[in-house]
Amino acid sequence: MFRSIQWKLVSIYILLILLAMEVVGVYLVQSIEKYHTNKLSDELDIKAQLMSDMVERYLYPVLRNRDIDEQVKWWQQSWTEINYIAILDEAAGVITSTDETRFRKGDKLLTPEITQATFGNKARDIREDSRTKTRYMYLAYPVKNGSRVVGIIYLVSSMENIYKTIGDIKAILLVATLLALLVTGILGYFLSKTITGPIQEVTRNAALLAQGNFDHKIQVRSDDEIGKLTGMFNYLTARLKDTLEEISDEKEKMEAILINMADGVIALNSNGEVIHINPAACRMLSINRDPSGEDFKPVLRDLFKINLEEFLGKDVIFREISVKNKDMVMKSIIAPLKRESRIIGVILVLQDITKQTKLENMRKEFVANVSHELRTPLTTIKSYAETLLDGAMDEPDTARQFIGVINNEAERMTRLVNDLLELSRLDNKEVRWNKKVISPSGVLKDVISKMIVSINKKRLALETCISDSSPDIFADRDKIEQVFQNILSNAIKYTPEGGKIFITQDSAGDMVRTIFGDTGIGIPKEDQPRLFERFYRVDKTRSRELGGTGLGLSIAKEIVEAHDGTITIESEPGRGTQVTISLPAVQGVDANM
Repeated sequence: MFRSIQWKLVSIYILLILLAMEVVGVYLVQSIEKYHTNKLSDELDIKAQLMSDMVERYLYPVLRNRDIDEQVKWWQQSWTEINYIAILDEAAGVITSTDETRFRKGDKLLTPEITQATFGNKARDIREDSRTKTRYMYLAYPVKNGSRVVGIIYLVSSMENIYKTIGDIKAILLVATLLALLVTGILGYFLSKTITGPIQEVTRNAALLAQGNFDHKIQVRSDDEIGKLTGMFNYLTARLKDTLEEISDEKEKMEAILINMADGVIALNSNGEVIHINPAACRMLSINRDPSGEDFKPVLRDLFKINLEEFLGKDVIFREISVKNKDMVMKSIIAPLKRESRIIGVILVLQDITKQTKLENMRKEFVANVSHELRTPLTTIKSYAETLLDGAMDEPDTARQFIGVINNEAERMTRLVNDLLELSRLDNKEVRWNKKVISPSGVLKDVISKMIVSINKKRLALETCISDSSPDIFADRDKIEQVFQNILSNAIKYTPEGGKIFITQDSAGDMVRTIFGDTGIGIPKEDQPRLFERFYRVDKTRSRELGGTGLGLSIAKEIVEAHDGTITIESEPGRGTQVTISLPAVQGVDANM
């Protein structure tokens, strides 16, 4: 009921009258209270001054108790508006009073106003008596001889008559206010009825419009302002229907685009608050809630190292920034958000370039490593060849030695180029696999027999546990032999003399596992995630001395994964390394592929 314009108008009339009456009433009550309070205070001041002149001679230089008692009794009989009178000495001790139960002789009174009077200042206070619940005005007036305080006059007067009068006035004002509100309500109702009646029909039809009923038309009944409003309402309905349909189509298109974008999009207003953010942006910034309406300035400052104000100027077009958030590298394009040549905020487009950055770094590192690996043997070959040309060929022993070095370096380059070519073929899927059903235990035993000389030469102990009942695998025998040989060769290279190598082969589920373990030098934990990267070496100097190219594990990983298998490495520095190769058993593979 009170939501209608009619009742709002009535309520406004009533509230205006109520406000006016309240203001007048409060002002009147406060004025009357202030008047009577000041009047009572002035009366007490006057009487305290009269009493001071007479009491001074009874207090100083010699205290005359009897005279003071008689004078106080006379004042009590003469001044009935004063309820209690007490005469105190300069230390606030009671000398005499009109009420022995309230102010006993010899007691010290330490109320705030009396304390002020002991310093020579008159003071008054209004408070309620805790026993009788009666409000009193208390006046403490110092009696001075020159500048010295020789006593205190303490007057207590009830204020109940004043507050009773104020209460009567409040009751009168309340009745008058209620009558005024009643009359105003009746008059306001009939007056507002003449204004709101024609609008109610428009209101009912507007409710239908809000529910989506755009086909209902309102009948125009007059040519006045209400009639013009009705006609414009009908026109607005038709235009609104067309506009909402267009907006709905565009909104759905934009939401579908933003939600399914791989790039993150964040729109901020001029205050730095988020007005839109798509799921991709929430994922990139690790936000697990809807941050709409939140202040985004701290993120701009801490993550992107920029201030929002830099993009609210007229000359700023856009800026491209690369940032790192945890393990993700993002490229952010930040540009002003404009509306009719006015900048209303900024928009951020976030692109996840983690993979591109990692690939670019790997490409640079790969090129650098290939260049280094080729330059080292070429430099050696060139230097030894120059030495031979300079006359070393005339010395058969030296020449033979130098030619042997040149041959070794050429072989090293050949191995490197062959490994690079094999990796290239694996990457480009150009390898022709000769896959067939083979026995993994047979391949492993052949590899061990080929490497046993190197194992014995280094005086390494070999322990094997190879199950002849392991299921067959569908694989390229030469490639799997290459993988086993590479892993076992690494175990021999990095296990000191007198160490031990363990080789186990068994089946687990539908996979055949081959485990190579050793008691070698181990691999630091920080290097383990990069072991399968091309040319990556834990100890580059020692690896080159042992003849490695840094590509063996990369090739092994590519071959194993091409057979739908896995290869993992576990290692602990100083305690050895364990490499586990898992390949699908033949019953889990289509043998006709």
